[in-house]
Amino acid sequence: MAVCLANTVKDAEITVTQSASGTFAVVVQLQGENGEDLTAKGWVHWYLSTDAAGDVVATDTTDVTSLAIATDGTLLEDNVSGGIWGLLRSESDGDIGLAIVVPASKVVYLNIILPDGSVVTSDDMTYGM
Repeated sequence: MAVCLANTVKDAEITVTQSASGTFAVVVQLQGENGEDLTAKGWVHWYLSTDAAGDVVATDTTDVTSLAIATDGTLLEDNVSGGIWGLLRSESDGDIGLAIVVPASKVVYLNIILPDGSVVTSDDMTYGM
């Protein structure tokens, strides 16, 4: 049985829409080998951090109030203690739409772990920006 690599996740582009209210619209576009948008569903792990390097994992209910699917994709797995890591599945065009709520005075980053182990980190989500 041959394996088709045409829709293998190789990269992700993350777009954050800043929000003064603390609710951020985040779109993740999964991409293939040559930077093209996927044309099939893709799966990636994610986690929230409080630093741009992705080294300090966010704390549930302290650093983030909630993370939910906004428009596209499926949240297949979420940690039970507050939505700071999990598994996401894109729609058939490779996109995932999220709504992330950040409390006042907090900063978080969305980190997407690619299948090769590399990590793509979003711009900061800072309440009041």
